[in-house]
Amino acid sequence: MIRAGLHLFIILFLITISGPGGAQEEVIVMNHDELGPHERPLVEFPHLIHEDLYDCSQCHHDYDDAGVNVGSDGGYCSDCHAAKAIENPVPLLDAIHFQCLGCHAKEISTLDNKNIPQMCGQCHVRRDKAAVIANQKNN
Repeated sequence: MIRAGLHLFIILFLITISGPGGAQEEVIVMNHDELGPHERPLVEFPHLIHEDLYDCSQCHHDYDDAGVNVGSDGGYCSDCHAAKAIENPVPLLDAIHFQCLGCHAKEISTLDNKNIPQMCGQCHVRRDKAAVIANQKNN
């Protein structure tokens, strides 16, 4: 009886510390092989920060026949967008940039936090430089 209770406790503890199911990575490296060689350094997208600020359907979108965003189950941009507009009229690179610039260009003037990237090179930064920039912002 005690052993069964201990096993139950351990299982519940492991479930509790593992967090919610389907939790996303804290940082996602935006690397889409469909685009071929990248001209700029890869973006390290801070997903965890964005999921606390925005509803998931703003990025993980899907539109019904009436053009209403009904959201989606998540996934990658390349799940629906191809390098060239084929079935989806918005090519992958445009879709990614529209998502980023849609908030960073429109909302930047209304936000108090001036550390939000505004220029391409602030997101497309070499990884070794990214650590330096993050440390500078924290100090």
